[in-house]
Amino acid sequence: MRIVDRIARALAFVLLFVAWTDSAAANFPLPTDDGWHAWHVQGTADLVRIYVRIKNGSPTRIRFRGNDCRYDEPTEFQDLGVIDNEVSVAWLSDQVYADGRISEDAIAAISAHAGDAAFAALTGLLEDRNRAKKTREQALFWLAQTDSDEAFEYLDALISSN
Repeated sequence: MRIVDRIARALAFVLLFVAWTDSAAANFPLPTDDGWHAWHVQGTADLVRIYVRIKNGSPTRIRFRGNDCRYDEPTEFQDLGVIDNEVSVAWLSDQVYADGRISEDAIAAISAHAGDAAFAALTGLLEDRNRAKKTREQALFWLAQTDSDEAFEYLDALISSN
């Protein structure tokens, strides 16, 4: 019964998160100007900087820089300051729409966020049977990379249920 309770709680949270993300992502201040844009979010240990490259009004690359994972930083970017984790995760979740580099980048960046929104987004992608297998595999990989006790319990329950 314990596993069923966890799964039910996780599913309820995912449904609430999905309903909330529709409005939260719309308030995100990311400009459509070409070039790199960056913002900070709270990671598990420290602030993490998320970088997004816009070309022709659409994101073409997403990177992040925190204590654990470092990409080369763009030398020039517009700094958007500190953004609420839930809003950042909602915007990044909207970028996971098909197989491809931008989706993989977005899933990786989601995993760098602390909090329930990142957990809900990753488990939601993992459990969505309508998503491409590669997308679900990416969500599983990045969920396992987080330092979240909640993620560990989720993965433990997932492994134990088989």
